Amino acid sequence: MAIKAIRQKRISDEVFEQMKANILSGEWGTGKKIPGELELAEQFGVSRVSVREAIHRLVGMGVLTIRRGDGTYVSEVLPENYLNALLPILLIEGTSLTEMLEFRAMIEVESVRLASRRATSDDLERMSELLAAMEKSKGNVSDFADADLSFHIAIAMATHNNVFIKVNAIIHDMLKNTMEEIVGITGYDDGLFYHKKLLEAIRNRDEEKAVYLMREHISVTISKVNDLKTGKGGETGTKPENL
Repeated sequence: MAIKAIRQKRISDEVFEQMKANILSGEWGTGKKIPGELELAEQFGVSRVSVREAIHRLVGMGVLTIRRGDGTYVSEVLPENYLNALLPILLIEGTSLTEMLEFRAMIEVESVRLASRRATSDDLERMSELLAAMEKSKGNVSDFADADLSFHIAIAMATHNNVFIKVNAIIHDMLKNTMEEIVGITGYDDGLFYHKKLLEAIRNRDEEKAVYLMREHISVTISKVNDLKTGKGGETGTKPENL
């Protein structure tokens, strides 16, 4: 395996590490409500987007719990080394990129169905901000890939189902190292096209359209990845018409 150059940490990563430290130290005790996004953004001196990304990760790991209309709390059950409990899963041998995408197609189709029914105004705002981050980072593979993954986690969070949130977090952690490769294969335009349409469908509570779009989105990605492996290259799949 080739060694890659060490990158400078992203702001959201720094926020994540500090929030994790506050939880592990007991400063934010189990069952306690943490400061709101705006207050945390002011304390860290960063944007709310960076705070939200860190919160998404901790919610996905089961460390934080969002209570609709109330706030974000440290989970009641937080055993020692809980934050590392998912690592063995991430090291499963023999899991190919295509297999991961195929599983993602199943789990995310149902995630977007529930999100279309349950998304709150906060969920929609979160997705809108991440879509804007994708548009802003077009041309920057790393930033675009991060925003892309965060958008899908935001959809999972909009289900308000902890199992969906945790499973999606595991899947996206496993894809994180290869997401830049995926963006390199599929390009920026497909991601922006599908994410805009997905947000529109969720906002309109049109779950059938949202399901169709998510299925098509991942299907096109799988086709392009497989075509690259077989040496076909070129554009595969088509964008849905009249959507």
